[in-house]
Amino acid sequence: MYNYLLSVHIIAAVVAIAAVICYPLIMSGARTVGQAKFALGLLEKAAILPKLGGTLLFLTGLVFGFQESSLFQELWYVASIVLFLVIVIIFAVLLPAGIKQQLKLLQQTQSDDLPEAYRLSRRRSFWLEAVANLAVLISIVFMVFKP
Repeated sequence: MYNYLLSVHIIAAVVAIAAVICYPLIMSGARTVGQAKFALGLLEKAAILPKLGGTLLFLTGLVFGFQESSLFQELWYVASIVLFLVIVIIFAVLLPAGIKQQLKLLQQTQSDDLPEAYRLSRRRSFWLEAVANLAVLISIVFMVFKP
C-alpha cells in the first residue's frame, strides 16, 4: 500500500509542479496581442493540471500523515502543508482572476501591440508565479531531504 501511495504522490507532484513551472515559460514568449490571447487560453485549459495534481498531492500527503501521525509534529511536514496552501491560493484564486482580467484587457485592444495595462497585470501575475515557484522549490527540498 505504501509503495502505491508513494507512486501516486510522486506522479501527482510531477503533474502539479510541471504546470506551475510552465506558467511563466508559456507567458514569457507572448509579444503580441494574438500571442498573449493564445498563451492565456492555453493557461486556462492547462489550469486543471495543478488543481488535479495538487489535490492528489495534498490527499496522499495527508494519508502519509495519518499513517504516521508523528509527521504532524515535524516542522518540514507542517511547512510543506502551509506552502501547498500558498500555492493553491495563487493558482486557484489569484492567477485565474489575473488571466480573466488580462483577457478582458486584450479583447478591448484594437492594435497588435500589448497595452500598458496588460503589461502591469502580467507583471503582477509574474510575481505571483515566482512566489509559487519558490514555494514549489522549497517543498521539493522538504520532500527530498526532510530536514
